[in-house]
Amino acid sequence: MKKDHIEIPVPSSKFQMVKCGECSETQVVYSHASTQVACNSCGNTLAEPTGSKAKINGEILESAE
Repeated sequence: MKKDHIEIPVPSSKFQMVKCGECSETQVVYSHASTQVACNSCGNTLAEPTGSKAKINGEILESAE
């Protein structure tokens, strides 16, 4: 019995390159981060956990799927 009709699930989470609004430094952030992520150079908050997807406080440059 073939199972060609069953689709392979695709994850909705991904890693994103985020640019800090204050110092313009870029950092890789997980889209479903469960902890608060701070910028490495200035300490500004880049991602805040919300329970599912994280709230991104910067500009998303690109996504790695």
